[in-house]
Amino acid sequence: MTLCVAWRCNRTVHFASDSRLTLGQNSYADVGIKVSTLPLTILDPVQERTNVPRTVALNTDLGMCFAGSAVNSLMIKESIVEVLKSLQHAPGYTDSSMVGVANFVFKAYRMISKEVCKSALGANGRASLIIGGHCAETNTLRVFQLSTDAWNNHNMTEILTNKNHIFLGSGAAAAESNLPQRPTDLDYLNVLKSVIEDEAVPSVGGHIQYGCFEAGRFVVNGIVEFDEGVHYWRGALDLNSDEFMSGNESFVPGFTYIDPFRTFGGV
Repeated sequence: MTLCVAWRCNRTVHFASDSRLTLGQNSYADVGIKVSTLPLTILDPVQERTNVPRTVALNTDLGMCFAGSAVNSLMIKESIVEVLKSLQHAPGYTDSSMVGVANFVFKAYRMISKEVCKSALGANGRASLIIGGHCAETNTLRVFQLSTDAWNNHNMTEILTNKNHIFLGSGAAAAESNLPQRPTDLDYLNVLKSVIEDEAVPSVGGHIQYGCFEAGRFVVNGIVEFDEGVHYWRGALDLNSDEFMSGNESFVPGFTYIDPFRTFGGV
């Protein structure tokens, strides 16, 4: 299972998660990538009998995070990531708002989830996804949860409207119970960290992943950790480790890293 959180604060939306995957009974690996950017490009229709290049109606990013079955979630992500880069709309007919985009993703989610949950995985194949992005129609950030119930029925719900946060996954109850009233960005991260470190919730663990919307686009940051040296984490990868940094022939990752506890704690 897992723990992910989405919250709305300071005029933006944030996603964060742990990195643990459950691979079997009492078997875990801290290698999951649960917070991701999904590029989105919506193209205008082709102009007949011309060689004019297709124009772009919308070019932006969606944010995604998930809880539950990694098999289900990652197959959904891999199925849609290339498709979202080249969607065509029909002006006056296609719903190009964030509702329309979320509905498109939901169709893929429902088709794949049905197949996974009909397998030997059964209910263990269920996954909940959170998809968010800038809505061109309302000029706001809108976020949707895609979920599956115990009877393999599927639902899409807009979230972060009346309530400013949502926790998903096996650690959700523990996180919710530890969250203070009127939480800040730092409070959400502290609660996530506390559940990761809680041995009573073994299905949650690994390094924190974090992303937020900046100027309407979703930006995922690596995490800086100062513990017996400096570590630059993206999920299971320490991109400042000897494996990546030894030898002049190595690439230097240009990923952006933050220490979220210092960033949001004002240190």
